[in-house]
Amino acid sequence: TDSEKPRKLLKFDPPCIRLLEEGLGFQLRLQTEYHPPADPGVRLGRARDELALIAGRLQRKLPESERVAVFLLEYEGERLLRWLGAHAYGRRQQQAGLAILAGSGTAVDDAYRRLGVPEDASDAVVAWAYRRQVEEDPETGGPLAQRRYDCLSTISAVRTSSDELLGLVDSERDRGLVASAAVHAACAALFGDAHLDVSAVDSDTLREVFLARLNDTHKTEARMELAAHLAILACAKRDQRLEDYAAEVKLGIETQVVEKINTWVQLPIGLANIGNTCYLNCMLQCLFSILPIRNAVLRFGDKVTWNEACELGRRDSGRVLTEDEVRTALKFVALLRTLFESLVEKRVEAWSATLASRPSGGHPLAAGSPRFPVVTPDRELADMLLTTPSVQSSSLQRSGFQQQDVDECMAQCVSLLGHALPPSSDNSSWIEQLLAGHLEITTTEGSSPTKEPPTKEAFVNLSLNLPTAASADINECLEAFFAPTEVTSDSRVRSSRILDAPPVLCIQVQRVQFDMAKMQAFKINSHLRLRSQISLTRFTGFDRGGDSRLEELRMKLESIDRRLATLALPAGNDCDVLGALDRVQSFMDGVGRWAELDAAQQLLVALPQTPDFVMETARNISLQTQSLSSILGDSKRQWDLERRETASEINSIYETVEVDSMAYTLHAVFIHSGMTPEFGHYWIYVRDYDRGQRAVRWLKFNDSYVTVVDESEIFNTSGVEEPANPYYLVYARTLDVDGIVDLGV
Repeated sequence: TDSEKPRKLLKFDPPCIRLLEEGLGFQLRLQTEYHPPADPGVRLGRARDELALIAGRLQRKLPESERVAVFLLEYEGERLLRWLGAHAYGRRQQQAGLAILAGSGTAVDDAYRRLGVPEDASDAVVAWAYRRQVEEDPETGGPLAQRRYDCLSTISAVRTSSDELLGLVDSERDRGLVASAAVHAACAALFGDAHLDVSAVDSDTLREVFLARLNDTHKTEARMELAAHLAILACAKRDQRLEDYAAEVKLGIETQVVEKINTWVQLPIGLANIGNTCYLNCMLQCLFSILPIRNAVLRFGDKVTWNEACELGRRDSGRVLTEDEVRTALKFVALLRTLFESLVEKRVEAWSATLASRPSGGHPLAAGSPRFPVVTPDRELADMLLTTPSVQSSSLQRSGFQQQDVDECMAQCVSLLGHALPPSSDNSSWIEQLLAGHLEITTTEGSSPTKEPPTKEAFVNLSLNLPTAASADINECLEAFFAPTEVTSDSRVRSSRILDAPPVLCIQVQRVQFDMAKMQAFKINSHLRLRSQISLTRFTGFDRGGDSRLEELRMKLESIDRRLATLALPAGNDCDVLGALDRVQSFMDGVGRWAELDAAQQLLVALPQTPDFVMETARNISLQTQSLSSILGDSKRQWDLERRETASEINSIYETVEVDSMAYTLHAVFIHSGMTPEFGHYWIYVRDYDRGQRAVRWLKFNDSYVTVVDESEIFNTSGVEEPANPYYLVYARTLDVDGIVDLGV
């Protein structure tokens, strides 16, 4: 070790020191090193210890068949390490524990060795070991400090996801430390000599060389890289004027980068899961992608958009909101603004980082290493959305319980946003105009309308039930929602139509049902086929005359399905009628061939039936079965053909969507993965559109991870039940989609 005070560095307590010195016979020499005992009579002699350590190190490199030979020595090495507490440390996630650090001579191995930590040690352990050495030798100008910092920056560079180590590297750089590897890379980039003594180069010369290199390239990536190299050399020279100049140049380039950020290349930022908040993260990402909401939230502080003066007068369900309710809502908007700003800033920073300085203090090992920036939602913001105060009662929320899913979380969010708006004479709000629509409800008795006038009901989402079939189309669910429904036993029928639809249409897929017999909730995992475009035009009137062709096709399809269902055998059979007939024919053919055998004929002589009778009977049954199978097979093929043609025509009708005020484009899909409603995981797919390229893609937001996925993940047509299925849908009006939804910055 480079340490002059090993006891202080390792934080050995008296029992550990007694174990080393008395129990194992180690000797402390010159207050710098612990040496194994030289006396062979000691329980663990020096030779045996060294052989055990070497054997353990080589163990991983030996073939499987040869490892038994050194098992005993490895075991002793393991026991020695266990006595020393070598396994009592935090490990990195998804990393196997290492018995003995195997040094292969690389810079990374040397960095771990010099800091005295195993390769699988957690980031916190690495940071702890570094700080202990700094505690012992706080000077920053000596060779030990430089070597120590080089080790830290090297480990941080290869651990691309370690924000803790990267933060420590940056804080140490603020103290004037620069990684040697970063200095070598900067010298090579500017002067073509990685081993140049930068201290011998004056600042004016360095600036001139930098400007010459800068003028030689017009690529943003290269210019950002050069500015980062200049900043590293300025820090290494401890030249504050040069550092300020480098920072000014870098800021100018970064400003251009921000203005030209390629949001198609730089993906949006994920949100950290802070404890069963996957559905909350989905909802927050969805809100951020709705442009009117994002812009309004980011304007918080202008004293105009929101009720920042906390004036009373806004109503909810007929009552005036209290001052505490208004202040709570304003606090929510403020926290939401901070989150949205972080999502924007992190994306810009990530874009700049891909073009400019490498992480880990400019260490070359970090070049090209992907980093996944993430924003952590505020705990207070999460609590506001996950818990609804029982004193609140809004038509746009449910109250008095712990939130359990996206629908309830969205309702609470809409309620808080509405409460934070300034009071108005008609109590209207742009939130409701954006998300809320209205239905007209009528009740009829027989063929005559009732005397009661139609009622008007507001909605922030349409709750669609899934049919009992294994697969359904989103259009079928909409048709079932608007179909006349008998509500009482006296033949009274409830009908509904759309009076006005919102720019952003939310649809709740009612997968959770309640079993009255078992008195428990269960989840329906039926397949739901989504459409990129839907139209609500046919639901704007009570008369569905325009759907006559569609209804005719659906009735034909149901008739075909009933005929196909007649070919099924009772439950418990593994085939249909055609399969059973094929088996019968095969069986009777086998009986006929059996009756031709000599042994069978000798057996049948003693029975009333002659061999000829058995063969003839088997042949007749086989021929009759073959004929029936052929007739039914031809019918089934014809029915299958008719079904495909009918389904194709229905699909063509669904795919033909006239672009008008009732046409909608699918924007977001919330997915719930899990067999039961109580357990599972949420993620969300969001449609991303590049106006310049006129290209569409789908992004998957799974907590911290954001990835591009193929649209087949969303528009799955397999018809197979699966535990991961659509739970909540967000559509945007097609005519206004460019101004409503956007994932840019």
